[in-house]
Amino acid sequence: MKNTILITGGNGFIGRALTDKLLQKGFNVRIVTRRIPKEQPANPSVTLVKADYNDVESLKSAMHGCVGIFHLAAAIFGFNRNDFEQANVTATHNVVTAVNQTPDIKTFVHVSSLAASGFAPDTEHPRTEEMEPRPVSDYGITKWGGEQAVHQLRPGVKWTIIRPPIVYGKNDSGVSKIALWVRRGLMVNTSGNGYFSFVYVEDLVQALWTAFSRQDTDKQTFFITEEAIYSWDYFITEMAHAMNCPKPFMPQAPKWMLRTAAWIYEIAARISGSQPALNYDKVTEATIPGHWICSGKKWQTLTGQKFTPLSEGLKKSF
Repeated sequence: MKNTILITGGNGFIGRALTDKLLQKGFNVRIVTRRIPKEQPANPSVTLVKADYNDVESLKSAMHGCVGIFHLAAAIFGFNRNDFEQANVTATHNVVTAVNQTPDIKTFVHVSSLAASGFAPDTEHPRTEEMEPRPVSDYGITKWGGEQAVHQLRPGVKWTIIRPPIVYGKNDSGVSKIALWVRRGLMVNTSGNGYFSFVYVEDLVQALWTAFSRQDTDKQTFFITEEAIYSWDYFITEMAHAMNCPKPFMPQAPKWMLRTAAWIYEIAARISGSQPALNYDKVTEATIPGHWICSGKKWQTLTGQKFTPLSEGLKKSF
């Protein structure tokens, strides 16, 4: 029988790409979900299992018979600090507790975020793994809290923490929303003169697999990123080129306007029961006096992995 790997957050953008990679490597994939749909996936090597991140026993049941876990589940948007705390800290703590009581699990790969480390004050000093984390948003603070929970895994579990910056690729809902505004020819520049690090989803998935399969990534944290930084203007310009449409007009929005827009989005999201496209937490990240950039040299020196340049990755995405 093939070995089985559990993915939390497996129905998301990164999770779907990771599932394809694991199937190619000959694994069965078990995806944690809060509700089981009427139809299981068409591929018999992929199964959905219901579990509650607030219930350790249900998580243990989901893990039974699995040799490893990729923990991707997280909240990117929330209405308040508690929303992020429950999804990014409490849930991770419960997953770790369940792993510690499940002897079959030998490997744990945790997907965190650059936000857990914080921003860089200038472009000459991108964030590195040796820097003390200084998250500024509720999302970043709770992702850092989730990382600390991973350190509580029992001896005998090989664990690795992966911190990607902005992840993009085909069928990504976040990039797709931006693409809609690019096609419309008008979008507000929420990022000012900041610079950003990016990683193409297929490169991230390759790194996740490497972290799982290699022993020398044990008990380490890595930034996974293309070793280049880009302005938001460049990102949008290259996206427009990839989509074969003109670059949109991008007026700069003052902070008060962004906060007002976030307030409106949050009200609309509460009424509709959906996630807000913009909230106060994202405004906090967008208006910091610095840059969301990091260095991937530690990972690249260890593994030799090559990364897709942003312009090429956007062409593949569209």
